[in-house]
Amino acid sequence: MERGRLLERLERGLTEPVTLVCGPAGSGKTALLSSALGTGGDHRVAWVSLEPGDDDPARFWDAVLASLGLAGAAPCGSALATLAPPVRDSRNVFMPLLVNALAELDEPVILVLDDVHTLRSRECLNDLGFLVLHAPAQLRLVLGARADPALPLHVLRVRGRLTEIRAAELAFTECEAAAMLAAHGLSLAPELVSALCVRTEGWAAGLRLAALSLQGRDDPERFVMEFAGDDRVVGDYLLAEVLDRQPPKLRAFLLRTALVDRISGDLADALTDQSSSTDMLADLERTNGFVIGVDSRREWYRYHRLFAKLLRTRARRELADELPELHARAARWYAERGMGSEALHHAVAGGEWNLAVELVAEHWFDLFVCGQGDAIRGLVDALPPALLRSDAELAAALACAAFEVGHTEAGELHLAHAREAEPRLPAARRRRYLETLALARLYRARLDGDFDSALEAADELLAEAAVHGGWSDDARQALVRAQLGRSALWAHKLERGRVELEQAVSQARAVGLDYVAVSAQSVLGLLAVMQHGPVAVASARDAVELAERRGWLTIFETASAHAALAIAAFYDLRPEAAEEHLARARDAVSHGRMRHVEFMLHHLEARMAAAAGHPDEGLRVLDAYVVTHRHGTPSPYEDASMASLRARLQAGLGDFEAAAATIAPLLDAPWLDVQVTAARLRLAAGEPEAALEILGRAQGSPVHTVALVEHAVLEAIARDSAGEATRASEALERALELAERTGHRWTFLEGGRRVETLLRRQIRSGTAHRSIAGELLLAFDDRDDERRTVAPLLEPLSERECAILRYLPTTLSNREIAAELFVTTNTVKTHLRSIYRKLDVARRREAVDRARDLRLLSSGRR
Repeated sequence: MERGRLLERLERGLTEPVTLVCGPAGSGKTALLSSALGTGGDHRVAWVSLEPGDDDPARFWDAVLASLGLAGAAPCGSALATLAPPVRDSRNVFMPLLVNALAELDEPVILVLDDVHTLRSRECLNDLGFLVLHAPAQLRLVLGARADPALPLHVLRVRGRLTEIRAAELAFTECEAAAMLAAHGLSLAPELVSALCVRTEGWAAGLRLAALSLQGRDDPERFVMEFAGDDRVVGDYLLAEVLDRQPPKLRAFLLRTALVDRISGDLADALTDQSSSTDMLADLERTNGFVIGVDSRREWYRYHRLFAKLLRTRARRELADELPELHARAARWYAERGMGSEALHHAVAGGEWNLAVELVAEHWFDLFVCGQGDAIRGLVDALPPALLRSDAELAAALACAAFEVGHTEAGELHLAHAREAEPRLPAARRRRYLETLALARLYRARLDGDFDSALEAADELLAEAAVHGGWSDDARQALVRAQLGRSALWAHKLERGRVELEQAVSQARAVGLDYVAVSAQSVLGLLAVMQHGPVAVASARDAVELAERRGWLTIFETASAHAALAIAAFYDLRPEAAEEHLARARDAVSHGRMRHVEFMLHHLEARMAAAAGHPDEGLRVLDAYVVTHRHGTPSPYEDASMASLRARLQAGLGDFEAAAATIAPLLDAPWLDVQVTAARLRLAAGEPEAALEILGRAQGSPVHTVALVEHAVLEAIARDSAGEATRASEALERALELAERTGHRWTFLEGGRRVETLLRRQIRSGTAHRSIAGELLLAFDDRDDERRTVAPLLEPLSERECAILRYLPTTLSNREIAAELFVTTNTVKTHLRSIYRKLDVARRREAVDRARDLRLLSSGRR
């Protein structure tokens, strides 16, 4: 029935951004909203009916976007049409995108969120709070709730921008109660209507219950006077006065359709073996207060929760033998429509284990790549243990899901089950199983770095696919190639990695699988920066931009891209950007284990600590990584990088003996990074000839292009120290050419005053790279500016002592510092003793730390 006073109140409220309709269960909120907005009328209305399980952010916003689409608010090509729900913790990007997309609508839209009180998660409430405060003019938000949701409605209330319809207004007046009863064919004396209103306090559901029960009674007065009760009484009432009074056919319909959360005419037909369910549901909604339409088109319905609970309880008693088949029918109906999650739930609920296995095999991939791996992992507790071990394809899928979140032991157990059950696998399923198994092994490799085994599995998979004329589907091929490319990269098969990743990006985009495209593009971005330096950030930026367009900020698939951008920024002398991307990469990694990316992040953090003059902190960072990943197998790349950086940090602390011992076992390995570090140690020891010998025979593959730049810079320093000015100039020219091409700049500043002197001389004598040489000198000047402010000491440092102090954070030896300042080594030692005494320290490292505390040296990371 229409309630004119509330309809007018609601219509006036739509002039404000937010309307709240708040009252207890059964108070008529949904009926009011449906009466006013359910058919749209002059308004464009998007309707979302919420339930307790809908407070997952991805599910919630997926429902909102789908409803906006059904309402015609997201035409093809619009920003709203291309927006995807957030994955994991990426909402701080998704919400601004949603607000902007809504602001671009050509017509206003009303978004109804019914039963919004069921949202409990802080993430959903924070997101919705953002929309409440920043709702654009094209949006009107209507909230139906049993209690005030935890949203910043008080802000709008103070501003006079909130319309509220609460329980007191929702309560039926005596006139409205009389009209409802009359609509049910009942004519009660005014005093009985008044008494009924008192007993129900105008509660709409109570009045409706009363009206249904009063039909056909000869003693309305007695009924009204006895009508009361708690939940148990209401349940008994529903059974005795509603369900048991239904015709047998309708009663059977209700019992059989109540096992699903939401029911449509087509689904009800499948459950009841009839063809008139759509009309029955529509009629039930009109005549029964316990059947509620959940969309404006009235295609989907749900039963009132109390009524549904009663129906399911009765069904378990009356239809115990039939329920498994009903669940199986529901599972098949959902499966035929690609609704894998719902299908799986009912297959398990009905004990249809074989069907559940088939559904996992058929739909696990779709769930997996859309961030619903938890649904797969939940099967471990639901399925019989024997079945978990009996089906190879199921076990392989469970292994993928376990490895995705770093559950190594569980994943290994599932893999063992898969191998045991493999001989029993039907031939028709073998091809898809082998793809799943290879993917599981690829994910396993990502955890601990056994990339050679992963590549071996991938090669077997490629051969198998070739024999059968291709892959089972393009999406699966794209995901496998993305993981294959990642494994090839960290096995240092860079060209193969690049080819596989590029194919993965292309295939993923072709089938609309942006999640996989982001993953592959992200790793491509890291590969590009490693191979070509800071200038090659386009691919990493593309990955981040695609993720942000889809509202995916902190999915772990973006970690590689942010790592690439952080590395590029550090070597390009943009410390703030490096810190920002390093933090975002850490956030992304926290959502899934990726050993190689975690190592890159620890490596960069340690290098940044050393750059700030804190090699001891850098060593702590590396040690923390080793402890965390002590059970894994490091790749040759990781071994080389770890040894090179650890030796540098040890040298920075003055422990050259430990540094030499660290690097020694890898001197014959084919890694340029290691050999460059060995040459740096020889230079620090005042042995330029030995450094030149190492650099002269240095060969092999660089882990990072910075090694190429550093090789040339170190050669320039060593040849200058050996009195070979011309050859030093040639080496520095090569270093400048590489820096200009790759964007690497930090290596020059790392060389200290010696490199600055060489740069000034290079400019004076003429260089083909005057621009970047000038930029580097400006960077030296900027660093000097940070170090000029000298804090007062009881006994201030002399000018010469300040000059020597500036060299202490570098790796220059006393002899090299003397050469820089054109004094003897003994003079430097004398000044050092004075510096240590005035700073009250005993060692070089302590002097640097004390000087930073006194602001004699910069303490900020560059």
